[in-house]
Amino acid sequence: MLLVLVHSTDERLAARILRDIRHVEVAPGVAITWEPEERVDRALGAAKRELIERWESKGTGPLLEYAVLRLTDDQYNAVRHMVRRAVDARASALAGGLRRLAADMRRGRGRVQELKARFRRLASAVAELNEAAAKLDIYTSALDELREAYREANAEYLKLG
Repeated sequence: MLLVLVHSTDERLAARILRDIRHVEVAPGVAITWEPEERVDRALGAAKRELIERWESKGTGPLLEYAVLRLTDDQYNAVRHMVRRAVDARASALAGGLRRLAADMRRGRGRVQELKARFRRLASAVAELNEAAAKLDIYTSALDELREAYREANAEYLKLG
């Protein structure tokens, strides 16, 4: 596991860096990832090159600071409760979104194509979170609720035709 710390005066830049790697964000700019260190280094290097180009072309730009730390098993276990809390929060939010979507599909609220697009976006987020939970060896009741909400929304999605 890697602990990635990213700070920038441009919040979009920090968010984009983390978006380029699979991770669980435990606090703003603080993430745990299971990606290989080389992939994380490439994402950070690309952001750094982009930032340098901005500084060279405009003469100004945001600040960027980062650190990547390889965690031992003991170190990961020490922060695992924080990761579990982040996974639970994300799972609960996604479950709520899936339940609202299932209700909208049952009531016919919205165009079919829009409902299908919402489902695909949420299904993708569910798949990413399930992968993260498996890689990080975290299983909680919130994930079980998420899977149940996904099954409900998927059943409604299949009825849309």
